[in-house]
This record gives sequence, structure tokens and C-alpha cells, in this order.
Amino acid sequence: MDSQVKKPPPLLLLCLAQFMLTLDFAIVNVALPWIKTDLSFTSGALPWVVGAYALFYGGFLLLGGRVGDIIGRKRMFVWGLAIFTIASLVGGFATSSIVLIAARALQGFSAAAVAPAVLAMIGAGFPEGEARAKAMGVFGAVSSVGFAGGVLAGGVLTEIFGWRAVMFINVPVGIAMVVRAAIRLDDDSVSTRSSRIDVPGAILVTASMCAIAYALTVASDEGWGSAGVLTPLIAGAALLVVFLFVQTRVSAPLVPLSIFRNRGVTGGNLVAFLSGGVMSISTFFITLYMQQVLGFSAILTGLAFFPQALVVVLASLPVAKTTARIGARPVLVVGALFLVVGSLVLALAPANGSFLLNVLPGGVLLGVGVTVMMISTAVAATSGVAGAQMGLASGLYNSNRQLGVGLCLGVAVAVASLVGGTGQGISVDGIQTAFWLSTALSVVIVIISATVLPAVRKPAPAAPAASVPEARSASVAGA
Repeated sequence: MDSQVKKPPPLLLLCLAQFMLTLDFAIVNVALPWIKTDLSFTSGALPWVVGAYALFYGGFLLLGGRVGDIIGRKRMFVWGLAIFTIASLVGGFATSSIVLIAARALQGFSAAAVAPAVLAMIGAGFPEGEARAKAMGVFGAVSSVGFAGGVLAGGVLTEIFGWRAVMFINVPVGIAMVVRAAIRLDDDSVSTRSSRIDVPGAILVTASMCAIAYALTVASDEGWGSAGVLTPLIAGAALLVVFLFVQTRVSAPLVPLSIFRNRGVTGGNLVAFLSGGVMSISTFFITLYMQQVLGFSAILTGLAFFPQALVVVLASLPVAKTTARIGARPVLVVGALFLVVGSLVLALAPANGSFLLNVLPGGVLLGVGVTVMMISTAVAATSGVAGAQMGLASGLYNSNRQLGVGLCLGVAVAVASLVGGTGQGISVDGIQTAFWLSTALSVVIVIISATVLPAVRKPAPAAPAASVPEARSASVAGA
């Protein structure tokens, strides 16, 4: 152990990286029509611009988190961010659909290395209690703004500079962050960590996540009842069962199942899964409602998300302070109620509705709820976790949130298409149905938050000076 107290990781740097990863998941959505025309995508191949990123990101998150615990989170952060930047450059210069899809896949793979490292460094670098809650508040706000702001940024960049700008924008930012991280982040000490990787477990869980992510990616194009969806979905579920069995038999499991005895980890991951679904459903179908029903252009649709993004920023600090003071459970219950009401307002939006009367109120309420979910679930999912397992806890949290985004949105699109599918897209009836589903998921979040999560956890007392190095030794000065 070091004899000197390490400084907390540079939070701004870590959150900027998280912002770029989250933004990139959503930023290409508005640009898809331009990409299709410019690179001669077929209708069946176009969803892979988004799907390739989601597939590799979701598939490798658990492995990325565990490897970061073993080899060091700084290494995972710096190398992952460097590969992400290179992939963005290749994607911006793509002259064919295959090159762009490959670049998006590489972006997703590298994001799976960076994202768990970011959350693990925050969790290990800030002591549990008020300091960590505030840091998670910034993290959650940045993640939420990145998701909502992706639509805004995608619309503005595409309209003004063309679709390639949504890829090139990552390059100068990525280079600056790699250089800054190499200088500012402290190297992890790996001497206290197991140097072994559970190879069978890594293969099984990565194959399982990739199979499930693949099924979610092609579901909207092939249909949920098709063999192309059901086969990988069933295979992924079967591989996951085998993986869980293997984890009970090996001496150094990739995911020690004992971690789920922590009710914060269990409840936080369940809520992360469902709230990720609510967030993706709301973003997708609000966009659909504004473009198909209200007739908004791409840039106007992007600008319409600004109030929601602003609410996220303004609410983040109060949510973080409240979580630190009274614990995650009551805050999540209240936040989930905001999701319920916001989804309900949008479910009642009529065919002759308006932005001011229907979309804005529902979007603002959802913005508050999403802010609570992003901050308090991250706090809960890493609460009481040892520093050596922080990458694992971070990978679990990110994996469940990512799977929630894909699975819940896929189900919502399928149900909405069944209820209100037309030759021109999804009708108002289908959009309303999707928001009713979002309302139901939000009610389940209320129930889980109130029953599964542990009771109020008081902020941990300040550690004596002599013990601080140990408490922070697993942190990597990230930011």
C-alpha cells in the first residue's frame, strides 16, 4: 500500500469520457436517413449502425469490468478511449456500409472497457457516503444528459455539417482525454488483486450477452417471433444459466455470486435494468411522436430535448445531496413516481396534441425521474462493495442498464407495432401503448425500490488519516 494519501480521481475527466460514450449511443439515430442515402444502406442493414455498437458494448461489459479489476483501471480507461477515438475516425471516413458498421462495433467494444473503469474509479476513489453520492450525482447527470443530448447533438450536427460530423466530433475530444488521462490518472496497484481470469466464465458470459444483444438488435427488423430472434435469445439465456452454474464451481469466479447478497447491488441492478428501459422507450417514442405526429424536423426534434436535458443538470446536485443524506431507497421511490406520472402524461397525448401541452410536461417529469435513477441506482449498486470488486459491480450495473435499454425498447417497439403499425410507421395508438408499457415498468420500479433495496444507509464516518490510503488504494486517479 502507498504511504501517502491519494487524491480522489479527477471527476471531470471521467465524466467527460462517460458523456462521450453515452452520447455516441444516441447521437447517430437522427443521422440514420442521411447515412442510408450516402452509403447506400439497405433497410435491413441500417439498424446495425446502432445495433453493432449496442451488441459489442453490452456483450463485453462484464468482462471489461473484471479485467479492469485485475490489470488496472487506468490501463483499461486509456487504451479503451484510444481505440474508441480511432474507431470514430475510421467511421467518419467510411465509404461503405461494412466499414461504418465495423467502426461502430469497435466503438462498442472499446466503450465496454472504458465504462466500467469510469464507475469503478469513482466508486473506489470517493469514500462511501456524501462524497461518493455527490460524485455519483455528477456521473448520473452527465450520463443522462449524454443520452438525451445525443438526439439534440445528432440533429444539429447532421443538419449543419452532415452525418460524418457525429463521428468526427469524438476525435479531438478523445485525443485530449487520452493525453490528460495518461498524465493525471494514477496507476492501479494490482498486487492485492487476483491475477487469474475465469476463462470459461468469461467466454460463457460474453457469448451470452452478445447473443442476447444480437437478438435485441435484429428484433425490430425481423420480428420477435422469428427464428432469427428467438434462437439467439434462447441460446443467450441458456449460456447464462450455464455461466451461473460454472460460477459456483470455480475457485476464482468471474462473478462471485455472493455479491448479490448485498441488497443494494441486487436492487440497484434490477432498478437499473428497468429504468434503462423506461429511458430508452421515452426517448425513442417522444422522438417518434414529435416527428410523425407533430411534424418536427430533425434539428427541431433535437432542440425539443433541451428542456429535459436542462432539468437533468439542475436536478442532479439536489438528488445527490438527498441520496447522501437519507439513502438511495426513499429517493428512488420518489424518482420512480416521477417516471410513472411522466409516462402517464405521454400515454394520454392525443393525435392532435402539442409540444407545450403534452410533450414538454411529460418530458420534464421523466427528466427528473431519470436523473434520480442514474444517480441513486449507481450509488446503490456500488454500496458496500470492496474496492477490489468495484469493477465487477460497475460492469454488472452497466450490463443491466444496457440490457434494459435493448430488451425493454425492443418489446415496446414490437407491442406498439402490433397495436398501431402502419405502412408509414407506428400510429398514435401504438405510441400511446408504448408509454402505457413505460408506465407499468415505472410502477414496478416503485415496488422494487420500496421492498428490495436496503433501509436508509447513513453516510460513513470520516476515516482516520492512517486508514485513508487503504480505502482509496484501489482507485485510479481518473476523470
